[in-house]
This record gives sequence, structure tokens and C-alpha cells, in this order.
Amino acid sequence: MAPGRSLFTYSPSDPASVTTRGCIKANAPLASRTNDINNPKMNDQSEERKEKPRIRQLTMEGRAVASAVLGIALLAYVGSKIWGTTRGSLPSTYRERMLRHADAEKDLVEHPIQIHKPEVRKVTENIYMAIGYALANSIMLIGPDGIVIVDVTESYESGREVFAAFRNITKKPVKAIVYTHNHADHTYGARAFIEDPNNPPEIWAHIGILKEFKRTFSSITQAFMVRAMRQFGALLPDEITSGRGIGQKLQYGTSKNSIGVVYPNKYVQQQVTEFNAAGLNMSIVHIPGETDDQIGVWFPDDKAFLCADDIYRAFPNLYAIRGTPNRDLMQWARSIDVMLSFRPQYLVPSHTNPVIGEDNIRDILVPYRDAIQFVHDQTVRYINQGLSPEEIAEIIKLPKSLQGHPYLKEFYGTVGWSAKSVFNAYLGWFNGDAVSLNPLTAKARAERMVKLVGASKLVQTAKEAYASNDYQWALELSSQVLLVDNSNSEAREIKIDSLISLGSRQISRNGRNYYMTSAFEEAGTYYVKFWRRKEKEGNRNTTN
Repeated sequence: MAPGRSLFTYSPSDPASVTTRGCIKANAPLASRTNDINNPKMNDQSEERKEKPRIRQLTMEGRAVASAVLGIALLAYVGSKIWGTTRGSLPSTYRERMLRHADAEKDLVEHPIQIHKPEVRKVTENIYMAIGYALANSIMLIGPDGIVIVDVTESYESGREVFAAFRNITKKPVKAIVYTHNHADHTYGARAFIEDPNNPPEIWAHIGILKEFKRTFSSITQAFMVRAMRQFGALLPDEITSGRGIGQKLQYGTSKNSIGVVYPNKYVQQQVTEFNAAGLNMSIVHIPGETDDQIGVWFPDDKAFLCADDIYRAFPNLYAIRGTPNRDLMQWARSIDVMLSFRPQYLVPSHTNPVIGEDNIRDILVPYRDAIQFVHDQTVRYINQGLSPEEIAEIIKLPKSLQGHPYLKEFYGTVGWSAKSVFNAYLGWFNGDAVSLNPLTAKARAERMVKLVGASKLVQTAKEAYASNDYQWALELSSQVLLVDNSNSEAREIKIDSLISLGSRQISRNGRNYYMTSAFEEAGTYYVKFWRRKEKEGNRNTTN
């Protein structure tokens, strides 16, 4: 295979191929590559040492590496192939009821309509943004000698569509690609932008991307993917989902070549790294926030700052419910101060619209930073008052001066989830109450509740709770009954209705998707479960 074709592709054929043991084995080559982080020979300019061998070696590793790179990029593709199987047609009564109760909050419905129509937007004479083609934006910088592409969308198909639109503007060659961070919607469409695989462009990333890949493609990948499919609503019908809060629906194709990543060949590791590509002088700026490997691009000629995922038109995802390590809020706030220090005239995010004008940018960055700082500081204050994570999440609210800001509406992350994450970052899982040191399992608690009051009483109370719009209590009670007797149809209907009602009242797209997918699972539409392989028989069983 020709040098340069270091493209990761994955074509699943059997659910058993995605197992904990398999992920560990597949991850070994990628894990070994993270040793470069501590390699003293690696400098910020990442000289051309061994770059061709690196590309060839990755290609020769074939499926071992490919399997490791399934991650969140395969939420829709792998998800629909593996976990998105059906138990049969959804009964029409179920479907009608689910659709009837699934109307989204007005703000959430209108939010994606306002900002995500596919278009290439001219920001300056040298900067163009493709917005609405995929979950994330792709940005083109035009120089005298070529172009630089910042972020490449999540699939070959969406990347190809974006690149074709860019080609209507200029035919100049691609001289460099920049991955602002490791997330799939910023890295997995790279192959579409490489016209000559034998002579790939420079591909820049922060050295921390290796560590982030290792963490994503680890032994917990299958659990991570199941939760991620729920968060992103990858299996939901179009009638239920309408946008993703910060971008269009994940745009994955169905072919084995849909997911194509090209391994970076240029790394940065300092706060600011100056470089020239396509005849343009730029700086890569380390701005850790949503991820530790997050980088922005400062383009001084236009006074434009490409801010990656540290800013978008929604409350920041300070914790992702699909399951992520705690995100450092103080670090994120400091990164926004770094952006402010450049005094940009143009702010070009990787999600949602660009912002023009220094004053307008400041009017967004300062409240955004203050909101992050507020959540951190108030959570710490409540921690020191002895409150539990749930108690903090219930009472913490942004001050009125921030609540109405259009960039702080909870379309994506939420204040409550963020507060719980801050608690966990400081104190871990234990809430401080001795009752929580060795609690009953959910099933054991349910069995005792049923024994105490009876299943019929729990079902009746759940019905009354639902009728009075106390959907959370209805959900908890019906779930307890089902843990003891999974065939109780009355409890199942209450649980489904409660999940849908809770989801329909979410303005967070992530929360809505999670509730709605869970409702479809409960109705028997999808198996979105954790596969468990028996040691001897090799049979697959699902667990609740």
C-alpha cells in the first residue's frame, strides 16, 4: 500500500467483534504510540523524523488499529449495525403515543433552525466556514500558496460535500490540516480533503491527542459507545430528533470507507507555536477546555481567532453524559482569558456561527467565562456547606445577569450536570453520607419496596404521580416494579410515558436524546445494551 494512506476505516460484521478484550488488544498499537508524549526528541515543530515510516506502519497494522479507532465516530454507523437492532415493529399505539408526547421545547426546536442551514459562509477575504453540513464546522483559510483546512467533519461523505463546496471558491491545493482536538466530528473526515494520498499535507494537532485517543479507544469503549448513542440520539427516528444543540445531526455514511482518519504528522506542545502554511503566518494556541488537547488558531492578518470547541452558542458541555473524565473548569475559564488577550476582531468557532467585532466578541467571551467560573465557585461553596451532588444540582442556578445570555442557554450542557462533575472532581463518588458507603443495589432496593407495599400499590402511585406531572417520581416507581417483574405491562407503559415526558421538557439536546432513546429501548424498539461474552461458550447475553 502506498505511503500516506494511513486511513483508519472500520466495517463491523458481528457484535462480538466489539468486546472489552478485543478493544484492549486492538488498542495496543495506538497505546504504544502515546509513548511519544515523553519523547525528548519531539519538539514543537515535530521535525520530519520517521513520518513516512509512521504512515506505513499504521497502514500495515490494519484492522488492529482500525478497531481501536471506532470510538464516538462510529456512534451512528456502528451503532445502527450493532446495537440498533429491533425486536420487531413498534406497535402503532406505542408509536403514536410516543410521537404525540415527544414535542420538543420551542426554544430547542427553533435553535438549530436559526443556525444550521448548510452553507459556506464568508467570514473574511481569507476565511470561509462550512456550517450546517455536519455536526461540526469545517473552516478554510486561503493563502497565496494554497489553503489550510481546520477541522474536517465526522465522515468521508460529509467531508467530501464540504470540500466540493470549498472548491467552488478556490482550486488551490491543501497545504495543511489542523485538528483542533480529538473528537470524531473534527477528525474523522480527513480523507476527503487529501487529493494525493501519496503526498499528504501537514496535519497538525496537539501532542495530547495521542493520550486522548488512548483514553477513548480503551477497554471501556463498548460502554462508552452505548451511552454515547443515547446522548446523540443516533437511533432515534427523524420525527423525534431535530438537530443536536450545537450542530446538525451526525453525518455518517453506510460504507466501510465512511470513517477515514489520517494520523497527524505535526505536533505542538507549548502554549503558542508559530507556523507558516500556504504562505500564511499563524499561531497554534493551546486552549484546554472541552478537551485537554484543544487548540485554537490565531490568524493575525485578519485578527481572527479560531476557538475550536471552547465556545459555541449553547451552555458549555462541562460534563458529557455519555461518560467523560471531569473537565477542568478553571482551566477552561483561563483559556477564554487567553482568547481575550488576543483582542480578536473575528471569532470563528467549530460549532455554530462566527462572531464579528471586538466588542461583540468580548460580550460573549466574558459572560461565557464568568458562567464557567460561577458554576465552579458556587459548587465548591456548597460542597463546603456539606451538600450532596444532587442537592447542589437542584439549587444551583446562574445569576440573572447570565441566565438570559443567548450563548448560555442550556441547549447542550446543563448547570446541574456540571455541578455534579465539579463535586466528583474534588471529592470523588462518595457524597459524605454513611448511608451511601455500601448502599443496596437498585434491584435489592426495589425487591424490598415491592415486599413492603406491593407492586400494585407502586403502580397505582406511579400512575397518580404521572397524572399530576410528577414524571420523575413516576419514572422511579415504575422502574422499581420492572426491576422485580419485567413483564409488568402497566409499569412499562408508565415508564415509557415518563421518559418521553421528561425528554420533551428538556432544552438540552443531549438530555432529550438520552430520555427518548431510553423510552424506545423500553418499548422494545432497540437493543442498546452491553454485550457480555461467556468465557467458554462464547455466547452473547444482554444485561439490564
